[in-house]
Amino acid sequence: MLSLPIYLHDVAILLREPSARVASATRPPVVASAVTDVAGILEAHERVGHRIPEQRLQRRLRNGLRFLRFDIDSRPVATTWVAGPRGRYIDELNWLLPIGQGEWWVRDVFVDSAWRGKHLFAAIAEALSRLDSDSANRVWSDVDWVNPASMRAHETAGFRVAARVRALDVGGRFRIRSRLPDWSLPVTEIDPASRWIWLRGDRLRRHQELLA
Repeated sequence: MLSLPIYLHDVAILLREPSARVASATRPPVVASAVTDVAGILEAHERVGHRIPEQRLQRRLRNGLRFLRFDIDSRPVATTWVAGPRGRYIDELNWLLPIGQGEWWVRDVFVDSAWRGKHLFAAIAEALSRLDSDSANRVWSDVDWVNPASMRAHETAGFRVAARVRALDVGGRFRIRSRLPDWSLPVTEIDPASRWIWLRGDRLRRHQELLA
């Protein structure tokens, strides 16, 4: 008998509003800088104790993600990728959720082991809220609902839950998912109104193109 893996994706979509207030004591002074060359991105990942396959790196750049390095006293202490107005493709639910101009969506924050547990994520969120802007902007993120440590870190950094969405994944190809949450911008990818999706043919090819 053929056995297909079944997994429940339970995702929290989080938003940090410009009015978010975080105690200054929780925000170490960090300086954000964009890194655009492949060698520099690979080096920055390694400096914080992480490796990223170059193929995935190239796919992220191709899909418009931006890589940022965060320094304290000119030393790299953290890295992240951010998506801009094109938005975040949540591959577990097969939605590409666009966001407003000047807003950012955080992807994969990695912190040097020496700085973990020191509320560095709050400083990163504050830096992102002012990225390319003199005034505070919205910052989005998403995490597993069942990851309490990450949820607490986001709450400490001023994020609040904007939506909770789920998908039952059968074999990585068939998904029964939540209703699309209320969204301020049109969502067009992939078949967003459907409560179920079968990834094959053009849908599978589009999913693979959007993966980052």
